[in-house]
Amino acid sequence: MEKEIAILMADLTGYTAMTDVHGGASAAKIVGKYMEIVDTALHGTAKVMQRIGDQVVMIAENAVDLLQTARKLNTLTREEQHFLSIHAGLHYGEIVIENNNLFGSTINVAARIMNVACRGEIICSSNFFTQLPPESQQLFRSIGIRKLKNVMTQIELFELIPMLANEVYIDPVCHMHIDRTKPSQFADHSGVTYHFCGEHCKLLFLAAPEQFLAPSEDM
Repeated sequence: MEKEIAILMADLTGYTAMTDVHGGASAAKIVGKYMEIVDTALHGTAKVMQRIGDQVVMIAENAVDLLQTARKLNTLTREEQHFLSIHAGLHYGEIVIENNNLFGSTINVAARIMNVACRGEIICSSNFFTQLPPESQQLFRSIGIRKLKNVMTQIELFELIPMLANEVYIDPVCHMHIDRTKPSQFADHSGVTYHFCGEHCKLLFLAAPEQFLAPSEDM
């Protein structure tokens, strides 16, 4: 039976690079901590439906509960030292739930929206946006109408306006963020200072800086 729900898909940005650099044990530790943060972030009717590696799928009976969950999740991951930021997609529509599995185009669209988001971004569809009260809609800005991969109709997307927060450094090697107020490893390259989670990432960078400065957003 189909029902209309709000859906959130969130992934850790840079998880693949972090795993390559720090290994499986560190990856498992990061994911374990991430799942603890996810549980803490749940608001109202929001609940976790699936956990696949570093990706989580959450649903809620209304858009507001899932928006609050997404905002808290983004804040908590950002505040965690030597951690990874999320990127997330929000959508609203009909879905079939059988044995805790989700079926239908709604989840596919949510996944495509998540993939549009970059580090620290939360993006929603117009379907989700129109489910929000005016005071919540004011938290978003339109980023235009997009054609998403394998989605037949074009969709207007909205980005959650970033909240003012303490800036963090991003390790160019493993993509983990580092609190600016805390001591960290650093090195200069071509007049720019880069900060690192530790000596290992610093040495990898110094050995081949161009390898880590290519414009990419590892998901």
